[in-house]
Amino acid sequence: MKALKFFKKAVSLVLCMSLTGALFTGCKKGDDMFPTIVSGNEQSEAPEATSKPSDTDSANEIRQLEVALPYSDLTIQCLAAMLYCKNNGLWDSSETGLTVSTEALSTVASNYVITNVGCGSTGVNLGTVKEWKSSDMVPDLFLTQDSNSIYNAGFAESLNDYLADSKYLNAQQIYSGALTADSENGVFYAVPHFCSAKIIMGNTEYIPASTGKLQTKNTTENLKTYLEAVKKDHRNVAGFSSAYELIPYLGSAFNNDVPTSYMVQDEYSKDKVAAKKVINEAATYVRSLYSSSLAQDLIGGADPIYSRKAALWVDSSANVRAWADYYPGSLYLLHLPCNDATNVGVPYISTYSLCVAKSSESKDFASEFAAFISFDPDAQMLIYRLEDMTGLMPLTRNDAVWDLICANEIFGHMAADFRQTMDNAVYCPDSLDNKVFSKTNEYTAEYVKQNDEFDPEKCYG
Repeated sequence: MKALKFFKKAVSLVLCMSLTGALFTGCKKGDDMFPTIVSGNEQSEAPEATSKPSDTDSANEIRQLEVALPYSDLTIQCLAAMLYCKNNGLWDSSETGLTVSTEALSTVASNYVITNVGCGSTGVNLGTVKEWKSSDMVPDLFLTQDSNSIYNAGFAESLNDYLADSKYLNAQQIYSGALTADSENGVFYAVPHFCSAKIIMGNTEYIPASTGKLQTKNTTENLKTYLEAVKKDHRNVAGFSSAYELIPYLGSAFNNDVPTSYMVQDEYSKDKVAAKKVINEAATYVRSLYSSSLAQDLIGGADPIYSRKAALWVDSSANVRAWADYYPGSLYLLHLPCNDATNVGVPYISTYSLCVAKSSESKDFASEFAAFISFDPDAQMLIYRLEDMTGLMPLTRNDAVWDLICANEIFGHMAADFRQTMDNAVYCPDSLDNKVFSKTNEYTAEYVKQNDEFDPEKCYG
């Protein structure tokens, strides 16, 4: 590899600057304001000058991390080598994560030793972290499905002191809503690593001949008309399997395509009357699909897995690869319905984020590695080049990274749409560890079977 110049001696590293102020204040991109990350020292009223937490480092000292990431050992080794080279002036800027040789990266002699214990494609849940804790085996850094539950359970470190001066947090490159989604009352407790979107999936076997496939971007009216055609052409097939799962993601569609929070929770806290009107319209719409026999639940045989008798169903784009393997050549993808298909669109996004363990003795290095693999364009390109990331998207705006994702044979056309709408993104929970998510699933499943008015407080708990 022509791009890497090797030194026989490791260079001393100064990984982080001392904290002197917030990183960004008022940097604007689209309609979002990039959040200010304030260090613990700035928040404190104590006048004493204190230094930022830092791991001891020297030219000869081994810097170690244990991580739980859904990547191969080769990817982890290459990422560690890339970070080392960039920190030590060994990286040739003419190279990128797309062009750099993995063989050359694998031969870099560095003092960074990162061991990966592995995890599922979207990270671990709270139960897994509790098991780790009971065995005193919590990795320094791990990918999570719901960072908030991990933090509230006391397993994740506050990252303000480690991120406030991070060179990887670029206000012009990172979607600010993703950072904010991993914070609470000014405390940032995770680094958003990648995301998925809630989408509709379909089986081409049940596309009605009278209409052809529904347009990828469609409206609530389009969707209902399409399901009526499915019912007419395929009488023994459920039009929409478990359609109640749509309810929490239809707020925008029934609010004139204005970005509206998951289950309209944020709006409800500000104006209950207006929010409840939106919720009721969305819920009533979905219930009407059931009453018109256009939707059915799993118990009624509408199972896209076992019976394969469902025309449409809703799921996370994180599962697109699995569905494509299960429906080879017959899977198609749609956006959630909106109010007006000519509008920009509102993606409902879930992030999968990196938490630094409170028990870690290498918090500074873990935080740096988390920010590097999440926001550095070369690191991102390397990941999407070496790993099958179908259905998963970055939380940065880098064109080269997005170009790589949009070239994906299965999900690329959807990714190209989301690339244009991410500034409108609504960030949503997507794990049963989240109480609102779990309560919403339970309540909406029962609501469609009843005649009662929708009660959003049953979801908020």
